[in-house]
Amino acid sequence: MSQSHVTTDGRNVLLQLLKDEMDSAVANPGRYYIALSGADSSRDGLFDQMVARNEMHFVKPISNSSFVVPTFNWTSGQVYNAYDDNNPDQEKFYVANSLNEVFLVVQTGKNSAGVAQGSTVEPLVSSAVAFQSKRKSFATSDGYVWRFLYTMSGSKINFFKTNEFMPVQTIKTATTSEQVEQKGLQDNATHGEIIGIAIDSGGTGYSFTPRVDITGNGDSASFTATISDGKIVKVEVDSDGFNRILHGHSYDFAKVVPSAGDAVLRPIISPKRGVNFDPVSTLRSDQLMVQTTVQDTENVTIPLADPENDFKQVMLLRNILVHGQNDSDDAKLFSKSNGNAMNYFTVSGGSGSFVADEIFETSAQVRGKTFWHDTSNNLVYYVQNDSTGFGTFRPSDTITSTQGTGTSKLIDAINNPDVNRYSGDVLYINNLETSIQRTATQTEDFRIVLDLGTK
Repeated sequence: MSQSHVTTDGRNVLLQLLKDEMDSAVANPGRYYIALSGADSSRDGLFDQMVARNEMHFVKPISNSSFVVPTFNWTSGQVYNAYDDNNPDQEKFYVANSLNEVFLVVQTGKNSAGVAQGSTVEPLVSSAVAFQSKRKSFATSDGYVWRFLYTMSGSKINFFKTNEFMPVQTIKTATTSEQVEQKGLQDNATHGEIIGIAIDSGGTGYSFTPRVDITGNGDSASFTATISDGKIVKVEVDSDGFNRILHGHSYDFAKVVPSAGDAVLRPIISPKRGVNFDPVSTLRSDQLMVQTTVQDTENVTIPLADPENDFKQVMLLRNILVHGQNDSDDAKLFSKSNGNAMNYFTVSGGSGSFVADEIFETSAQVRGKTFWHDTSNNLVYYVQNDSTGFGTFRPSDTITSTQGTGTSKLIDAINNPDVNRYSGDVLYINNLETSIQRTATQTEDFRIVLDLGTK
């Protein structure tokens, strides 16, 4: 059977379209929301989406989004891999240093036998400037060659950098100093550099060092081979003696052949329009992180005052509607800064108070599960699911605990949620390993990673 796959560029385009719409939604809330649910469904299907919606508690619009890549912080002694255009699953081919400056690994330091060595000199923008320019590759004394890409800003770090992920972006409009710096690198990127030369086969029988001959439609790339034990063990990019690394330019295609022997060498050509032109593409990001913060009870909009309140799922929703609406007219999109997703009663009389997860029923055996009994305001927030059934409560019904606690209340009014929890699209569900308990003085920083990778 033939195989096909979406390319890195294809995944990038799809995520960029999604990000553009999300960015627009951040400025004009009403399209993308994070929601919490108490359900416990574990599969990806419409039924499981319904289960998650049944116990949805509340919604909060996303605040920020960013492309992200796996975090690789520079550490002395670690071997880093030179960028290779023939290895889409490659790792550790870029680093973030202690100043949050991000560099592409152009060349791995190797000893005379061609064995990769750990990096011992931290790459720094100041080193690039001293060498020649932020726009050019530069060497450190440990044999590594680096290319500066961008500096992560404080806000990007706060919202998107974790032990697992770090932000990457391609600047369209520069407003901060970090963005101005990066935009300058993007606008002056060199097209068609030969970043490195891979040794697919070192060959045999070499008694002298062959030239590295490069042909193609570009110009000025220059590399030098090293032999050991009769084979080519490394090929390093040359300098012109004035601290200019000779990657050349304007190569769309190239062929590399040693002037003698049977070694097989392969050119590694920069991404389209240059290494610096599009860092998202250069670092092969196929993940988008969205972020928002839920703080306390969000001015009492979100019913979270019971210390037993918990959630088991985090969801990402698109185009959720206000309660009572069932079509996708933009005017009917929910667009507030937060919203309750549960039905609730106004109650009076009776005795006791319901606790979280307590089941109650009417004389007609219509059942619900308590989320929170707000005794200060005589409100009972509840959910219904497959276990309780989906019967209809009515004003003047008496609801009584089914668990022998003696709790009962008279329903004075049926109150609706802010949103139609069955509307819109469920783009993502994260089933947590353990439920998270929440109080009225608790803040969560939610970060969802949407992954279009091939693994």
